[in-house]
Amino acid sequence: MKSCPVCQSDNIDNAQFCFQCGTNLADTGLSNLIATGMLPTQMVLQERYVIEEKLGQGGMGAVYRASDRRLSTVNWAIKEMSSQAITSPLERQQVRESFRNEAEMLAALAHPNLPRVIDHFEQDGKAYLVMEFVPGDTLISYVQQEGLPQPLSRVLSWVRQLCDVLTYLHTSNPPIIFRDLKPANIMLTPQGQLKLIDFGIARLFKPGKEKDTQAFGTAGYSAPEQYGRGQTDARSDVYSLGVLVHQLVTGYDPTQTPFRLPFATELQASISREVSEVLSKAVDNDPAQRFTTIHEFRDALFRATEQTMASTQAVAPHIEPGTIYSRPATPSYPPATSGVYGAENTVTYQPPAPVQQTTVLASASRWLGIASGIVMGIAVVVVLAGVLIETGDDTPIQGFGIIIGMPALVTGPIASTMAVIALATQQTAHSKFGRRHALIGFVTGAITILFCCVILFLAGATDA
Repeated sequence: MKSCPVCQSDNIDNAQFCFQCGTNLADTGLSNLIATGMLPTQMVLQERYVIEEKLGQGGMGAVYRASDRRLSTVNWAIKEMSSQAITSPLERQQVRESFRNEAEMLAALAHPNLPRVIDHFEQDGKAYLVMEFVPGDTLISYVQQEGLPQPLSRVLSWVRQLCDVLTYLHTSNPPIIFRDLKPANIMLTPQGQLKLIDFGIARLFKPGKEKDTQAFGTAGYSAPEQYGRGQTDARSDVYSLGVLVHQLVTGYDPTQTPFRLPFATELQASISREVSEVLSKAVDNDPAQRFTTIHEFRDALFRATEQTMASTQAVAPHIEPGTIYSRPATPSYPPATSGVYGAENTVTYQPPAPVQQTTVLASASRWLGIASGIVMGIAVVVVLAGVLIETGDDTPIQGFGIIIGMPALVTGPIASTMAVIALATQQTAHSKFGRRHALIGFVTGAITILFCCVILFLAGATDA
């Protein structure tokens, strides 16, 4: 049997062309030219990058881990692609341009949830993209190991990161639509950080076009408009993100029924109707019925999950920090074919950060204001008693009351000032009782000043 160097199909020994892809098996020079994933270890590219191992093999390329002769402590992921197996010159040119676009686009981006691109070049008829090596595994490999559905709290932590990076892409100038958001194109590091990989079909959004010229994406995850029904925009990534979240929280494989996902709460009773409605809106086949932006989808999803999270936490057993989740791998998914690079990964449970009750400044203004108000109130009572009991100027009781109120005359305005400063800080706004305490400090400080005015009025009335 003769193995095709392009598609790896087995052919009869005397076959001239591969029955699967049409490659000329007799032309060994061409075979060596178009085959990818064949670089041996320790081979050096561009007199700099030393191939250490092959990490993944796809239909049109491969990914390697390489060391750097210039930076001895750094590893890079090198993506290799050959378009020579494509018979159409036009299609071959489009593939090569797509690869160059990926390099130029990623090199101009800077975000913690995107791999950093440092170089791209062509060698021996193949194109290479050098990018940051991301330790970990793809999200699809992770859920294969851990199983689905995933805990809602964990999915929400992933959603925050994905919304952040997608918003960054959509607000770039010009906007960038990822268009192929799926578990195989998301890396998960051991620290729990997500990174989008494989921008091979991402493109710069060009306003004014009625529809895309080519259908790109993965059936089940990609929006209907990516198949020639209209122009893709940010709502197309909203659709894919909605499908991804639906899959993670329900365990339903979206490739079974593309464009027709079951209502989430029908698959998982623990998913609230509010969350199901948000997901249904995100994956509506009509872009006009979806959320306009990723930001809108994120806000709606988190609002809808507040009630679900509260009820879940009320009945959930206590989990110690550092406990490793272990779930049976129930659904079966096809293995990822590209962009897979990294090592085995585990994610540990991290308890949510406690909400701060108040701030030091707000609490101090409250207690200082209350104390000032009480002291000044006592001073008013004493002065008033002097007015009612005694006659004449400079009575001892009135003087004693004024002496009592003098410290509060200073601390009251200080409490109000501290309260105003506390109300202006975000730390106070994000605390549970900070704003309330600051308002109490402001009001009691103002009351102290009012009591001072009352004392001055009584003293003046006595002199008169």
